[in-house]
Amino acid sequence: MSFIEVMISDLCNLSLENGFATSLTQTLAQYNSGTNSTVVDLMKGTVYAVGASLLTLFMLLELVAMINRANGGETGLNSIKLPAHILIKFGVFAIFFTHIPALLNGIEATMVSIGSGMIADYNFGVGIDQTQVSTLADAINNLKFFDRTFTYIVIFVCWLFVHFVEGILSITVVFRAFELWLMMLLSPIPLSTLASQDFRQTAINFLKSFTAVCLQGTAIVACFLIYQALMGSFVTSYDSSMDTSTFVNSFLLQNIIYTAVLAVSVFSSGRIVKQIMGAM
Repeated sequence: MSFIEVMISDLCNLSLENGFATSLTQTLAQYNSGTNSTVVDLMKGTVYAVGASLLTLFMLLELVAMINRANGGETGLNSIKLPAHILIKFGVFAIFFTHIPALLNGIEATMVSIGSGMIADYNFGVGIDQTQVSTLADAINNLKFFDRTFTYIVIFVCWLFVHFVEGILSITVVFRAFELWLMMLLSPIPLSTLASQDFRQTAINFLKSFTAVCLQGTAIVACFLIYQALMGSFVTSYDSSMDTSTFVNSFLLQNIIYTAVLAVSVFSSGRIVKQIMGAM
């Protein structure tokens, strides 16, 4: 395969199959089990103790608040409601707190299944095959010298741009995994506020944010699906009888536009999903 064929093929086939899908269709434990285990161990060994202390403090504050509300005037069976309520509430939150990794993994697995289902149901190939690549490359090689040289330069610049975008998208996807690991590491602190009626919104906002970052993977998959549907409908319309220069110019223009929009969409996916989840 000649270099011009490689560049044309790369321009037409930017897809999740290039390595983007790995961390989008797997949980953190599946994506990198060693790193995930290290994060969980760090959480349990350091942050977990801080969260447990805060949980105890919030439970004591809730006990004081409940006693103040009861005013110490309850007798008979009513007198056991307060300690029973406290014991039940403490037991529920203690069980929840000791299973934070399982809770977060459950949220993550649910969001991952949505993105995996999208990939399973749709073909992410843009649609240009090697025959079309060779036909277009031959047509370009048959152009006049100056037209051919100019076309080579333009295609090379566009090829560099697409690979630059591909690198940035890879960084964005990997950063999402790092963000989830950081949120998991620090999760015991915000989740300890569930025991307090006054500060409970902090834990709810954390769960919204964590769910939004997990759902961002599905949003990125959707961005690629839309991009490839647009590119596929254009690329497969190539006909060798068309004017080569006109087709190449039109193709490169649409390629740059759609690739740039894909990059912006992926970069903005986290903010968009957090707005939808009300986690901003």
